[in-house]
Amino acid sequence: MLRILVRHGDGRIESPTDLSSLGAILADPTCLLWVDAEGEPQEALEAIARLFRLHPITLDDLINGNQRPKIEEFEEYAFLVTHALRAIHGDELDTEEVDVALRENALFTVHVRPLGHLHRVFDRSAKDSRILQHGPDFLVYLLSDALVDAYFPVLEALEDAVVQAPARARMRRIFEVKRVLVQLRKVVSPQREVYNALSRRDYPYIEARTAVYFRDIHDHLVRAFEMIDSHRDLAANTLDAYLTATSNRLGVVMKQLTVIATVFMPLSFLTGFFGMNFTNIPFDRPWLFAAALMVMGALPVFMIVAFLRRGWLTDDQRITSWARFRAWLFRHR
Repeated sequence: MLRILVRHGDGRIESPTDLSSLGAILADPTCLLWVDAEGEPQEALEAIARLFRLHPITLDDLINGNQRPKIEEFEEYAFLVTHALRAIHGDELDTEEVDVALRENALFTVHVRPLGHLHRVFDRSAKDSRILQHGPDFLVYLLSDALVDAYFPVLEALEDAVVQAPARARMRRIFEVKRVLVQLRKVVSPQREVYNALSRRDYPYIEARTAVYFRDIHDHLVRAFEMIDSHRDLAANTLDAYLTATSNRLGVVMKQLTVIATVFMPLSFLTGFFGMNFTNIPFDRPWLFAAALMVMGALPVFMIVAFLRRGWLTDDQRITSWARFRAWLFRHR
C-alpha cells in the first residue's frame, strides 16, 4: 500500500494518488512531501527512488532489506535504517525494519508489514497541519519516538517473565529470555549510535530545534540498553540461583540415600556372614539366633541415633535430647 501526504506552502494538505505529480512537489521548496510504501513491489520502489534521486546502494537496501540500524549521508539526502519491535514468539524477536530517506523537504519511508505506530503518526500529521510545519526531520523524530517507546513494555514484560516463571519451566524460560535479550541488544546498540549522531547535528538535514528531540530519543535508547544489561544480569543470577537450589536439593536426596545405604550396610554384612553354610557357624542354637536378631535390630537404631546427634539427618541441627527429637519428628510427619 502506498500512502502520500503533501503539505503545500499555503498550509493546504492533500493525499494524492498519482506519482506523476510528485516531481513538481519535490522541486517546490515550500512544499513538504511524505511517501510511505508498505509492502510495495520492486517496480514501485524503483519508480519512487527515481523521483527522490536515490543512490543505487540505497535502492538495493530498500529492496532487499535485512539491514542493521545505520545512517548514511548522500549528496541530496540522508538514509536511515531503524527497527520497530512487533512481538516476541518464544525465543525469537519479531522486528520490522523501517527505511527512511530524508530530503530537505521530503520524507520517504519503506516497510514490509503494517506498523501501527507509523500509521498513527501519519494520520495525526494528515489531520494537524501544524506538525508538518516543523519539516520532515520532525516527522522522523515523531516516528522514531513512537518506535522506541514501544521497547519499554517489552523489556518490562521480559523482567516479569524471568521472575514469575513457574519452577518447572524456569530454566527453559530463562534461556528464551536470554536469547531475546541478545537479539534486542543487537538492535538497540547500533540505534543508540544512530540517534546520537542525529542529536549532534552531523547531518545538514537535521535542524537545530529538532536535534534536541533526537537527543531525547538517544537518552531513551541508552535507558533501554541499560535495562537490557540489567535484565541479562537478572536472568544470569536467576539461572545460577535455580541451578544452586537444584543442586542443593539433589545433595539432600543423595545424603538421605547415603544414610539409608549406610544403615543397611552392616545388616547386609551380618546376614551374609551368618547365612554361610559352614558347620562352624552353629546357627542351630536358639540363644545364638536370638542374639543375632537383637544385634541386627539394635544396630540400625544405634546408627540412626548417632546420625541424629551429629546432625546428618536434620540439616546440621544436632538432636541431643528427647525433646528435640520429638519436635523434629512431629515437624516431619
